[in-house]
Amino acid sequence: MIAVPTISELIHHIKRCPPEFLAPPVINGKGEVHTEALANDVIRMLSADLTAAKALTLTPDKRSPAELILIQICCWILTHTFFKEIDNRWLNDFLRTQLSAIAPLIKSELWIQDEERAEELARMILKCSGYIPAGETRDESLDRFDSVNTIKRLKVIEESKAAIERAKELRQKMAEKKAREAANVYSRE
Repeated sequence: MIAVPTISELIHHIKRCPPEFLAPPVINGKGEVHTEALANDVIRMLSADLTAAKALTLTPDKRSPAELILIQICCWILTHTFFKEIDNRWLNDFLRTQLSAIAPLIKSELWIQDEERAEELARMILKCSGYIPAGETRDESLDRFDSVNTIKRLKVIEESKAAIERAKELRQKMAEKKAREAANVYSRE
Protein backbone atom coordinates (compact mmCIF):
# COMPACT_ATOMS: atom_id res chain seq x y z
CA MET A 1 0.00 0.00 0.00
CA ILE A 2 1.27 3.46 -0.95
CA ALA A 3 1.75 5.89 1.92
CA VAL A 4 0.15 9.16 0.83
CA PRO A 5 1.83 12.18 2.45
CA THR A 6 0.01 14.65 4.66
CA ILE A 7 -0.55 18.16 3.37
CA SER A 8 1.89 19.53 5.94
CA GLU A 9 4.56 17.11 4.67
CA LEU A 10 4.06 18.30 1.10
CA ILE A 11 4.03 21.95 2.17
CA HIS A 12 7.33 21.38 3.96
CA HIS A 13 8.74 19.83 0.77
CA ILE A 14 7.45 22.75 -1.35
CA LYS A 15 9.03 25.30 0.98
CA ARG A 16 12.41 23.59 0.54
CA CYS A 17 12.31 24.27 -3.21
CA PRO A 18 15.78 25.29 -4.41
CA PRO A 19 16.02 28.78 -5.95
CA GLU A 20 17.08 27.25 -9.28
CA PHE A 21 13.49 26.12 -9.82
CA LEU A 22 12.39 29.77 -9.64
CA ALA A 23 14.96 30.90 -12.20
CA PRO A 24 13.63 32.53 -15.38
CA PRO A 25 12.56 29.97 -17.97
CA VAL A 26 14.14 30.00 -21.42
CA ILE A 27 11.77 31.78 -23.81
CA ASN A 28 12.95 32.76 -27.28
CA GLY A 29 16.54 31.91 -26.35
CA LYS A 30 16.62 34.04 -23.19
CA GLY A 31 16.43 32.72 -19.64
CA GLU A 32 18.11 30.13 -17.46
CA VAL A 33 15.94 27.00 -17.21
CA HIS A 34 14.76 24.85 -20.09
CA THR A 35 11.39 24.06 -18.55
CA GLU A 36 10.43 21.44 -21.11
CA ALA A 37 13.72 19.56 -20.60
CA LEU A 38 13.31 19.74 -16.82
CA ALA A 39 9.75 18.41 -17.01
CA ASN A 40 10.80 15.57 -19.32
CA ASP A 41 13.68 14.67 -17.00
CA VAL A 42 11.27 14.49 -14.07
CA ILE A 43 8.85 12.32 -16.08
CA ARG A 44 11.75 9.99 -16.98
CA MET A 45 12.84 9.85 -13.35
CA LEU A 46 9.32 9.02 -12.18
CA SER A 47 8.87 6.34 -14.83
CA ALA A 48 12.31 4.90 -13.97
CA ASP A 49 13.18 4.97 -17.67
CA LEU A 50 15.95 7.51 -17.99
CA THR A 51 16.38 6.82 -21.71
CA ALA A 52 12.72 7.25 -22.66
CA ALA A 53 11.82 9.55 -25.53
CA LYS A 54 10.52 13.03 -24.81
CA ALA A 55 7.05 12.61 -23.31
CA LEU A 56 5.99 16.23 -23.02
CA THR A 57 6.05 19.20 -25.40
CA LEU A 58 5.41 22.54 -23.70
CA THR A 59 6.12 25.08 -26.46
CA PRO A 60 7.67 27.65 -24.09
CA ASP A 61 7.17 30.63 -26.43
CA LYS A 62 3.38 30.08 -26.22
CA ARG A 63 3.28 30.03 -22.40
CA SER A 64 3.65 32.80 -19.87
CA PRO A 65 6.81 32.97 -17.78
CA ALA A 66 4.60 32.54 -14.70
CA GLU A 67 3.18 29.26 -16.04
CA LEU A 68 6.64 27.95 -16.91
CA ILE A 69 7.97 28.81 -13.44
CA LEU A 70 4.96 27.11 -11.87
CA ILE A 71 5.73 24.02 -13.97
CA GLN A 72 9.32 24.19 -12.68
CA ILE A 73 8.05 24.39 -9.08
CA CYS A 74 5.79 21.40 -9.74
CA CYS A 75 8.83 19.53 -11.04
CA TRP A 76 10.43 20.12 -7.65
CA ILE A 77 7.32 18.89 -5.84
CA LEU A 78 7.35 15.75 -7.96
CA THR A 79 10.78 14.86 -6.55
CA HIS A 80 8.99 13.88 -3.31
CA THR A 81 9.35 10.12 -2.87
CA PHE A 82 5.57 9.62 -2.96
CA PHE A 83 5.39 10.49 -6.66
CA LYS A 84 7.99 7.82 -7.50
CA GLU A 85 5.62 5.19 -6.08
CA ILE A 86 2.47 6.07 -8.02
CA ASP A 87 1.36 5.75 -11.63
CA ASN A 88 2.30 8.96 -13.46
CA ARG A 89 -0.05 8.83 -16.44
CA TRP A 90 -1.88 11.91 -15.08
CA LEU A 91 1.29 13.98 -15.16
CA ASN A 92 1.44 15.05 -18.83
CA ASP A 93 -2.09 16.45 -18.75
CA PHE A 94 -1.42 18.15 -15.41
CA LEU A 95 1.73 19.91 -16.62
CA ARG A 96 0.26 20.74 -20.02
CA THR A 97 -3.20 22.04 -19.06
CA GLN A 98 -3.90 22.41 -15.34
CA LEU A 99 -1.57 25.29 -14.50
CA SER A 100 -2.28 27.86 -17.22
CA ALA A 101 -5.35 29.39 -15.55
CA ILE A 102 -3.85 29.82 -12.11
CA ALA A 103 -0.23 30.72 -12.91
CA PRO A 104 -0.80 34.38 -13.87
CA LEU A 105 -2.89 35.02 -10.74
CA ILE A 106 -0.12 34.41 -8.20
CA LYS A 107 3.43 35.74 -8.05
CA SER A 108 5.70 32.77 -8.64
CA GLU A 109 7.66 33.06 -5.40
CA LEU A 110 4.43 32.98 -3.35
CA TRP A 111 3.87 29.33 -4.31
CA ILE A 112 6.86 28.61 -2.08
CA GLN A 113 6.86 31.43 0.46
CA ASP A 114 3.16 31.66 1.30
CA GLU A 115 1.71 28.85 3.41
CA GLU A 116 -1.75 29.03 1.82
CA ARG A 117 -0.44 29.04 -1.75
CA ALA A 118 1.86 26.10 -0.97
CA GLU A 119 -1.14 24.26 0.48
CA GLU A 120 -3.19 25.05 -2.62
CA LEU A 121 -0.47 23.65 -4.86
CA ALA A 122 -0.03 20.53 -2.71
CA ARG A 123 -3.77 19.88 -2.73
CA MET A 124 -4.03 20.53 -6.47
CA ILE A 125 -1.27 18.04 -7.28
CA LEU A 126 -2.71 15.36 -5.01
CA LYS A 127 -6.20 15.89 -6.43
CA CYS A 128 -4.96 15.68 -10.03
CA SER A 129 -2.98 12.53 -9.23
CA GLY A 130 -6.13 10.97 -7.78
CA TYR A 131 -5.00 10.80 -4.16
CA ILE A 132 -6.39 12.15 -0.89
CA PRO A 133 -3.95 13.57 1.66
CA ALA A 134 -3.16 11.28 4.59
CA GLY A 135 -5.47 11.87 7.54
CA GLU A 136 -8.33 13.34 5.49
CA THR A 137 -11.52 11.98 3.95
CA ARG A 138 -12.43 12.75 0.33
CA ASP A 139 -15.01 15.33 1.45
CA GLU A 140 -12.57 17.00 3.87
CA SER A 141 -9.94 17.10 1.15
CA LEU A 142 -12.29 18.70 -1.39
CA ASP A 143 -13.59 21.19 1.18
CA ARG A 144 -10.09 22.22 2.22
CA PHE A 145 -9.01 22.55 -1.41
CA ASP A 146 -12.01 24.80 -2.07
CA SER A 147 -11.03 26.96 0.92
CA VAL A 148 -7.56 27.72 -0.54
CA ASN A 149 -8.45 27.63 -4.24
CA THR A 150 -7.42 30.96 -5.79
CA ILE A 151 -9.74 30.67 -8.79
CA LYS A 152 -12.77 29.97 -6.60
CA ARG A 153 -11.82 32.79 -4.23
CA LEU A 154 -11.53 35.26 -7.12
CA LYS A 155 -14.89 34.10 -8.46
CA VAL A 156 -16.50 34.74 -5.06
CA ILE A 157 -14.90 38.19 -4.94
CA GLU A 158 -16.23 39.01 -8.42
CA GLU A 159 -19.70 37.76 -7.49
CA SER A 160 -19.60 39.86 -4.31
CA LYS A 161 -18.55 42.95 -6.27
CA ALA A 162 -21.40 42.37 -8.72
CA ALA A 163 -23.89 41.95 -5.85
CA ILE A 164 -22.64 45.15 -4.20
CA GLU A 165 -22.95 47.01 -7.51
CA ARG A 166 -26.51 45.71 -8.02
CA ALA A 167 -27.44 46.77 -4.46
CA LYS A 168 -25.94 50.21 -5.09
CA GLU A 169 -27.94 50.60 -8.31
CA LEU A 170 -31.10 49.45 -6.55
CA ARG A 171 -30.58 51.97 -3.71
CA GLN A 172 -30.00 54.72 -6.27
CA LYS A 173 -33.19 53.83 -8.17
CA MET A 174 -35.17 53.72 -4.92
CA ALA A 175 -33.79 57.13 -3.90
CA GLU A 176 -34.69 58.57 -7.31
CA LYS A 177 -38.21 57.13 -7.08
CA LYS A 178 -38.63 58.55 -3.58
CA ALA A 179 -37.44 61.95 -4.79
CA ARG A 180 -39.92 61.88 -7.70
CA GLU A 181 -42.76 60.91 -5.36
CA ALA A 182 -41.80 63.71 -2.99
CA ALA A 183 -41.69 66.16 -5.90
CA ASN A 184 -45.14 65.00 -7.05
CA VAL A 185 -46.59 65.52 -3.55
CA TYR A 186 -44.98 68.96 -3.33
CA SER A 187 -46.26 70.04 -6.76
CA ARG A 188 -49.86 69.03 -5.84
CA GLU A 189 -49.86 71.16 -2.73
